[in-house]
Amino acid sequence: MYSKISSIAEAVSTPFYIAYPDIFRENVRNFSKAFTDIYKKFIFSYSFKTNYTPFLLKIIQEENLFAETVSEIEYNLASQLDFPGNHIILNGPVKTEALLEKAIANGSIINLDSLYEVQSVISIKKKFPNKDIHIGLRINMEITKADGSSAIQAGLAESRFGFSDEMLREVIPCLKANGIKINSLHGHVSSTNHSVENFKTIAERLVSIGKTYELNDIEYVDLGGSFFGAAPKEVDTSKRPSYSDYAQATCDILLQSDWFQRNNPYIVIEPGASVVTNVFELVTKIYQRKKIRERNFVFTDASVYQVRPKSSKTNYPYIEISNHDAEEEIIADIVGSTCMETDIIANQVKLKHYSHGDFLIFKGSGAYRQNLTPFFINPRCAIIALTADSYKVIRKRQDAKHLLDMLM
Repeated sequence: MYSKISSIAEAVSTPFYIAYPDIFRENVRNFSKAFTDIYKKFIFSYSFKTNYTPFLLKIIQEENLFAETVSEIEYNLASQLDFPGNHIILNGPVKTEALLEKAIANGSIINLDSLYEVQSVISIKKKFPNKDIHIGLRINMEITKADGSSAIQAGLAESRFGFSDEMLREVIPCLKANGIKINSLHGHVSSTNHSVENFKTIAERLVSIGKTYELNDIEYVDLGGSFFGAAPKEVDTSKRPSYSDYAQATCDILLQSDWFQRNNPYIVIEPGASVVTNVFELVTKIYQRKKIRERNFVFTDASVYQVRPKSSKTNYPYIEISNHDAEEEIIADIVGSTCMETDIIANQVKLKHYSHGDFLIFKGSGAYRQNLTPFFINPRCAIIALTADSYKVIRKRQDAKHLLDMLM
């Protein structure tokens, strides 16, 4: 293993990502099957923001899945990759009128998030009075843990996204009065715990709104994302929800609803991390061990930004790769190559290989790392995929020339 990693490192430099396309394909198929085994009208829409490395998007196309986009650049990316217009979902809190008009013309699924977007759609309807316009509404959600505390991402008391009950009482009659049909209810909310109970709450609320406002043009009930799944094999998932757990719990609620049965809409999910986390690993080279007072630091050429969210307190699983015997075991912080004191990749972990030229492979770096790692002190690193007897480069290491090209 050392000789293979070392030869790749010599060719593409470190750090670099190893991608596993077959794992990604297996994940999306398994998640889809969990729902279609229960309910056939199902749409899997992949969250572009989580990781838009091109080979992932190609697999999404090959599997005839949808693109979930949350900005103009993502929407244009999906269009330029030849996703059919009606296979693109447009979400996000900020949409220009021009983008909304483009998405309406393309027949995309649009979920509005704010009052000004409602006014933009009404303006588009006045511009094209004979055009049937169908839009969706993102619904503001409250989700809680068993102890009653908020389960919203970062423990926030309220989500800032979607329409509240007060807003809905104004928005829904306004859209109807202007001849605009509501064809989608969207319930995405990012959570801290990825609990099945969250999705039961989402399903119940969407059904309740559909019934209360007699929304009988609904084609899509969209549960959003923030599922658990795709964990590296080193992570104990025995107490975590499976794809089937989510599918069964939400379908149980939706299929018991007379309103849902009458409208017979598609169930939509928008996974990202839950299908891509275990598709990437990061290889980094060790440069030195430094002991300051009683604390060991092992310096690598990666950074925390490439491995895990900086705010995370969890050490990601890793393996040591070396061509020499184990050294005396130490407890150390694995730190990055940037000049930031907080660039700590792993806190107080055990190491038996920490000499210059050894390697560490961090598992589970597929979600957000590639999209959120800009040119910051170091280049954007290469991505490779292993083959039976060698490897292929998916993305070349991006150097100073790439940076200048972006700035010019």
